Amino acid sequence: MSTLTVEHVARIEGHGTISVAVDGGVVGEIRMDVVEPARLFESMVVGRRFDEAPLITSRICGICSPNHALTSIKALEAALGVEVSERTRTLRKLLVYGSYLQNHATHLYLFAAPDYVGMPSVFPLAETHPEIVERALRIKKLGNELTSLLAGRSVHPVTPVVGGFTSEPDARSLEDIRRRLIDAAGDAAATVELFSAFEVPEFATAGEMLAMVDSEDYAIYEGDVSALDGGWRRPANEYRSYIREQVVEHSNAKHSTIDGRTFLVGALARVNLSWSQLTNRARASAMRAGFSPVSRNTFHNNLCQAVELVDAAERCARYVEEVLTMGGTSAPVRYSVGAGMGSAATEAPRGTLYHSIAVDDDGIVTAGDVITPTAQNLANLEADMRAFAPTVVGLPEDRFVLALEQLVRAYDPCLSCSVH
Repeated sequence: MSTLTVEHVARIEGHGTISVAVDGGVVGEIRMDVVEPARLFESMVVGRRFDEAPLITSRICGICSPNHALTSIKALEAALGVEVSERTRTLRKLLVYGSYLQNHATHLYLFAAPDYVGMPSVFPLAETHPEIVERALRIKKLGNELTSLLAGRSVHPVTPVVGGFTSEPDARSLEDIRRRLIDAAGDAAATVELFSAFEVPEFATAGEMLAMVDSEDYAIYEGDVSALDGGWRRPANEYRSYIREQVVEHSNAKHSTIDGRTFLVGALARVNLSWSQLTNRARASAMRAGFSPVSRNTFHNNLCQAVELVDAAERCARYVEEVLTMGGTSAPVRYSVGAGMGSAATEAPRGTLYHSIAVDDDGIVTAGDVITPTAQNLANLEADMRAFAPTVVGLPEDRFVLALEQLVRAYDPCLSCSVH
């Protein structure tokens, strides 16, 4: 028996190792070892003032820091009984989508695309197809600038706080970004077309799919959590009653299950569960790409991220227009500090993100809890690897390894987040 080992899988966020035992062409044990050290953010917030917690938890990830900050803020608002204005909610949705534009463009073009064009990285692609890389950079730059406009900077937000925002963009800046978002929908549609041209394996995950849902909107900031196969819908703040985490020996990240079954979160789950809530152009782009729900092919997560780029560009332009016309204020509302415990969720680019926090009468944090998208996906990723590897084990070793790496990258894992 031989063991194939891919140490520090390239083109993902964080450090992980694939180990596959093969004996006479038969796949044995297969693992995804997360070797990032424990980072202890849940303990780090304990003993700190409540309003410091979002600043600390945003450091869990430099890519989706707005999502950690906002989810932490929402959990604190639940603990303290704070109700924010409609203007604040709309601006927060825009901030979440800024992280989608940033992250999806980075993952699709820099991490995933090289797998399908026979290149080791994006740099040769910049030489042979500069227009493709320029498109990626335009989308990412727009996401960075939208995030900076709303949050004060592109990573680790400073303006969103409990109760609202400490400042917000002026009308001229909002109108400028609105026009650019409208233009960006074309780049996003071209991204869907590009990824529809890539051949992906015929593969179906056996896992459940979970995502936030809302009957009136594509749920990324508010909503319940729904299960695709189970058909149920439950409050997001009750996540501890249905998600089970467990320590596994080979990984520094916990694994998650629901009803004893592995599951996945992210763009594929969202598009499957909220297909009818996508914008018309996003649905049309997906259908032209040959996608229709329900897809169980994990490799379609890439295509669904591209579809979400179309949706995000159009939806954000509409949200900006609403902000320009709705009036009201996003200034922090008045509230009292007292003992309480709150939980909240948002849809980060990689999937549903949960935060819980408890504070005492003086507003000092007494407990914190976080479940990240990648921590939810890891058990299902390993299950997919066990099911997929036997279908490609007959390939030459380099192509066999590439096929497994493609599967891992399709999940867009953030291994640093997973050991929060």
